[in-house]
Amino acid sequence: MTSLTYKGFRILARPYQLHDTRRWTVDLEIRRNGRRKPFSLDEHDRTEDEAEARCSGLARRIIDGRVPGWSVEHLRESQGQRIGQHSARGTSMRMYIIAGAIIAALGAFVLLRGASFNTRSDVLEIGEVKITATEKQRVPPWVGGAALVIGAALIVAGARQKA
Repeated sequence: MTSLTYKGFRILARPYQLHDTRRWTVDLEIRRNGRRKPFSLDEHDRTEDEAEARCSGLARRIIDGRVPGWSVEHLRESQGQRIGQHSARGTSMRMYIIAGAIIAALGAFVLLRGASFNTRSDVLEIGEVKITATEKQRVPPWVGGAALVIGAALIVAGARQKA
């Protein structure tokens, strides 16, 4: 098994000998950025050295884009680029859109169904005896409207980042 580097790709030539014919296969793997893609030919060589040379030559042609139907384009983009640029930006966009949708949904709920919360306050405390009052308070409708507007603005901001 031979390993070499070509244009930032790691080529791993891994020919193996067939038991019945004693000939060597052209079997290789191209790696980059923690990802890999295997390739092999149905053709066979007489010696291991011939097979390794064909593996290296074939891998170089694949990397150069000179083998129709075989590509390593998905390996060209580094994980840092993929995570740092696309995914981080995509995550940021998605977070705006998701947060906007949740806030807008809560705002719509408050506007349509109303919302309330309970407050407790101590009215009287004598020794170990406490008297508390629980009061139900409604959320003003303007809060729901404001949440709806803010949520819509976040959705628009996330969609604009995408474009």
